[in-house]
Amino acid sequence: MTAFQIAGYENRPFFEKALRHGVQVGLIDAAKLNAIAADAPKGMVQIATAFGSPYLRAELELAKQRMVQLISLYLFESSAGDLDNAARLIRDNTILTLSRGGSNLIKELFALPEYAILGKFEHGRVEDFLEFWSRKKTVDDYRAARTEREQNQAKIRLAKKLGQALGVSDAIAQEQHCEATALIRTALLAAIADSQQPAGINLLEFAEILTRLRKKGPTKSAALAGEFSNAEIDLLKQVHSDMDSTDRPLVNDSAIPLDVLIRKLSGRYFILEQDEHDVARYDALVSKEWSKYTKGKSDVDAIFTVLLCIACAMPGKNSLTEATAKTLIKKVRKDGFQPQLANQFIELHAPHEKQESLLQDWQEFCEQAQLYLLDDWDHDLHLAMRFLHDNCYIEKSLKQKARSRH
Repeated sequence: MTAFQIAGYENRPFFEKALRHGVQVGLIDAAKLNAIAADAPKGMVQIATAFGSPYLRAELELAKQRMVQLISLYLFESSAGDLDNAARLIRDNTILTLSRGGSNLIKELFALPEYAILGKFEHGRVEDFLEFWSRKKTVDDYRAARTEREQNQAKIRLAKKLGQALGVSDAIAQEQHCEATALIRTALLAAIADSQQPAGINLLEFAEILTRLRKKGPTKSAALAGEFSNAEIDLLKQVHSDMDSTDRPLVNDSAIPLDVLIRKLSGRYFILEQDEHDVARYDALVSKEWSKYTKGKSDVDAIFTVLLCIACAMPGKNSLTEATAKTLIKKVRKDGFQPQLANQFIELHAPHEKQESLLQDWQEFCEQAQLYLLDDWDHDLHLAMRFLHDNCYIEKSLKQKARSRH
């Protein structure tokens, strides 16, 4: 026998293998073979009618393949791949019953969640699902999909249990289409940090937890209250191990600014919305580098002054003397204007929710600034200085202050 012949034999449907084996060992007799031959056309017509037309030869041929695959799936799953057990199933049941058994297995697969999400999502039509899966040639795809979907179901159940302990209701989780793993990670993080949040974790609380973890250094393992099955314990260990390998190195890296760290990690956790009071506290906590330059100033003139200094490769300040402003203009005309440096500063350090509008405002400022700051015809810097006075914070000289008093 050649290698090709061996491969062909091994690739035969499991139904055919079990049937041949049953005949060879005497489990299936001639009467049973005749019954199978009589029932097969009925099954083919039923399947062809369900998925197409029983009057087309191509549809009937495809229906025969579907029936064989459905029976093979049921036999393999019910017998755990044992040919003797599979042959007994063929002996004791009609092939229509075996085919329906395979169809029911696919319906069970359909009922399991395709994604580990706590929320409503479109399941599709079971008929379309059956149409697709009844054409699979092996049970390997079915088993892989079943394992994945059962894992999704286990994650969802565990996430709901942990969410209740964390104070996150099913309604909130479903409304926000919460990923089960994200909620599990959040519960583990809260346990590691000894956080006692009564109703989940918002962005401010997430930032405070990360700050505490950075101060504490290497942390203990999470200790979750409640009873968990062995499968749930294994799942918790799996998620915790992933947090150790992917999240903890980032948390422990003090070179990463807190706001950057939050942007890197927040998508992996379930973060609730926060009120306006918490937004202000959050900005103060995570935007320390931004605050260091702006000195707490939030008016556009002060912010443009800081960004302009950075774009000119000068120390960022929220106000300039007239002398420094003139030095800045001369430096721009000599060394060039680099708005992208300020763009990077905004993306790294500005409060996240303000970045989009800041970048847009900065771009508009730069379009005007380049007309004046790079104007070589403005030899006395008069127009450039007027632009800076109008759009940045330029301190008046002592003489100007004295004149304004009079």
